[in-house]
Amino acid sequence: MSENQTATTSHAETEQSIEPRQPVVLDSERRARLRDLAAELGEAVQVKRNVVGKIETMQRARQAAQADADAAREKWREKLREGDGTLTREVQKLRVAERSALSLAEEYGSFEAEIAKDMPRVELAAADLASNCISLRSAVIQEAAQQLYDETLMQVTDSLALAFEVFCRAENSGLPSRQKSTIDELAGQFFWRINRHICRRLDDVSVGDQVDAYLALPQIDLQDVEMDIVRSPARREMMRKEALGSEAA
Repeated sequence: MSENQTATTSHAETEQSIEPRQPVVLDSERRARLRDLAAELGEAVQVKRNVVGKIETMQRARQAAQADADAAREKWREKLREGDGTLTREVQKLRVAERSALSLAEEYGSFEAEIAKDMPRVELAAADLASNCISLRSAVIQEAAQQLYDETLMQVTDSLALAFEVFCRAENSGLPSRQKSTIDELAGQFFWRINRHICRRLDDVSVGDQVDAYLALPQIDLQDVEMDIVRSPARREMMRKEALGSEAA
């Protein structure tokens, strides 16, 4: 095996043996608050799902009652035509069934409207929490990124300085002064190579997994949150005023 092959194999083994980083050690107030907000958001989203579920149940019941009323009306009208307008007991029963079904449909509609009045408040609560969670999550990620950057820089600065100095001497070796590259030109070449190497590693699935494990962010449930409301503080403020107005009335 050649020297180059030995070096390449050793380098590959080193990359494969890199241990994943531990989760962020710094348990800041922001991170603790994010966990609390994520839990509150999960509860708020579940409340919304429950309200939506009740509304949908009332809608289905109202539609079924209306369908029963329509069917009863169709039958008694048909019986009335068949009997040349004679109001038979069967026709009367069918008309009573129609009125009963219509009354039931009206009740279900009333229940549905009553429950639906709570939707703006529930929607607003979920949107407010989602907005706070998203903002705080970004702050936590930025905090973790800065922490990791500082730690990494402390670990590799001396090694990078040594490697860069050797690189500069190698690039300018044997050249007359006027042909030698400047420090800025050499820095561009040197760090471009490092950047290219790092970018190749980013394609690794394991890198993404390590990032998730390092950040250890809580799950934020946005599945049933209206993101258009979350993205619009003005719309949320308008909903808040409307909700306060409804309560005052």
